[in-house]
Formats: sequence, structure tokens, C-alpha cells
Amino acid sequence: MSNKINLLNLNEQELTDFIVSLGMKKFYGKQIFTWLNQKIVRDINDMTNISLKDRELLSEKAYIPFLNLLKHQVSKIDKTEKFLFKLEDGNTIESVILRHKDRTTLCISSQVGCAVKCGFCATGLGGFTRNLDVHEITNQFYTIERRLLKQGFQINNIVFMGMGEPMLNIDNVIKAIDILSSEKGVNVSKRRITISTSGIIPGIEKLLEERIPVELAISLHSAIDEKRSELMPINTKYPLEDLFPILQEYQRQTKRRITFEYILINDFNVSDNDIAYLADFVHNFDHILNLIPCNPVDGKDYQRPSQKKIDKIFNYLKDFRKVNVTVRGEKGTDIDGACGQLRQKNLK
Repeated sequence: MSNKINLLNLNEQELTDFIVSLGMKKFYGKQIFTWLNQKIVRDINDMTNISLKDRELLSEKAYIPFLNLLKHQVSKIDKTEKFLFKLEDGNTIESVILRHKDRTTLCISSQVGCAVKCGFCATGLGGFTRNLDVHEITNQFYTIERRLLKQGFQINNIVFMGMGEPMLNIDNVIKAIDILSSEKGVNVSKRRITISTSGIIPGIEKLLEERIPVELAISLHSAIDEKRSELMPINTKYPLEDLFPILQEYQRQTKRRITFEYILINDFNVSDNDIAYLADFVHNFDHILNLIPCNPVDGKDYQRPSQKKIDKIFNYLKDFRKVNVTVRGEKGTDIDGACGQLRQKNLK
């Protein structure tokens, strides 16, 4: 396939330019884009409003890639679904479906592995391999959406919280978002798309430059620089004193509430002093604070606090410090729920 054009890597304008270069009618670009990205057709011969001659030409010059499903797990607890996909080069990535009463959320990967190496994350254990291409990002959505539609469901929200740091693949992530949010595609509102980041400042600046009004989730995990650097080495490059002003600017320009993620690790970031610093930090923003009790991860010795301790932290933040705080419900703990766990087991 290396000599053929990958159609899912093209946005509508690029697809139209390619179609015209083949001598085909210009308006076919819009039609083919809709076949690919709205109707999720995966056989060029099914594009029935394209002439047979042009379909044959298109098949000679281009192809539609698939994701090969290696493993599929469904939680018996909460119906969370985890998918392990094999890419064309043999690498693997994960995607997760999170089911809620009022919505279905797809958690998407943006890289093979991750270079950020946060201490609590299974993805970083396998190291970083490469960025995902645009089609490898969007095809996670399309492959799973086709399955869900047959069950009478559809994806309502997208979160870039899977494998990888989205801001280190920001150009492909933005292009994938533009395709997924296109009215001629599946038309997922950008306001229903969240990018989770460890705080890669140039990526946040790129979102502002391109005026992409997505939700932003910041992996905070400590409001004390020294502790955050210990848990998240990237903090030494983009410390909180530098991250703070760009987040304020992001909120000023987008008017979007910022979500802060805070993993609760016993005997590390749950002292009264830690939580006081946390409250001081988030109060500078229109915010949501998600407390995340630490998940077990193979190869890591981090432990979650007791339920009594979690309740004490939550009540202090909510009632005394007036923080807009939630405790994230556990999802998929019986199916290797943490990012990267299923891939790690497959690699072993």
C-alpha cells in the first residue's frame, strides 16, 4: 500500500485536490469525504454516487486503511470496553469506551507509547515509539462507532486521555479533530472534545493560535513543583510557574472551564499541606477538580489512600475551600482499566 494514497489522512480540501489531480470531478471530493468520514464506508466500490470508472481509478491510486482488532475486553462491573488495535507497522494502541447514563465517551490514543513517563502511568513503562498518523487517530473513532451503531448507541464525547501525550503530536491531533468535527463527517462538536495534557506549553499555545475551542484537562497531581517534578519529569521543563499564565490566557481567550486531574497517592500527595496548595492553585481558575484514587499498575508501588482519607480530602475541598470537586468513579478495574496495561500485557 506504500505507493497508494491513504484517504483517511486527508482533510476535505486535501482530498478534493487529490481527486482533481486524478482528473476526476471536483465535487467528488466532498462526496468521497462524506462517504469516508460520515457514512464510514470502508470499500471504495460502495461509493455508489461515484462513477464505476472513477471508483476503479481511485482504487488504483488510493486505499482506505483498517485498524486490526487484537483484543476486546468488556467490564462485567460497568460495561467499560477496552480495545487493543494493531497498526500497519505492527505497533499496538488502546482505545476505551466509557459508558455513562447520559452519554458514551471514547478515550483515544495519540501516540504509540509515551515519552513523558509520569510515575503513575502504565503507558510510559513501554517507552515511546512514535506519533500516530491522522488516520490512526480518527480510525479509533470510526472502528468503534461502527460497532456501537449496530448496538443502537453512538459516541457523544471524545477525550484524548489514552496512550501518549496529545500535545506532543499536536498537529496531527488538531487535524484529526477538524475531520471528526466536520459537518460533512461525524460532526462531533469541538466542545465535546477534551484534550488531556501533562502541561506541554507549546501545544496549548498551538490550540490558541489555531483557535480550537476544545476542553482542556490538565494532569496536575501536585501543586508543589518539587513533588510534581518527582511524579512528572516533564514539570522540570514546563514548571507550574510557566504553566500557570498560559492556562490563564487559555481560559481568558476560550472562556472554557479547565479541568484539573489529581491522582491521590497515599503517603505522597494527600497531606493537609498538599491539599491546601491544591485548593490555592485551582481557585485561580474557573475549574473542575477531578480527584482520582490511584489505580493499581504493574511495576509501580503507588497505593491509594483509604476511603476515609479520600472522603476527608473531598469534604475539606468542597465544604471548607469551596472547590468545584468530584471524585472520579472507577471504570474498568476488572479489565486492565489503566492506560497502557492491556498493551503492556500483550507486549509481554
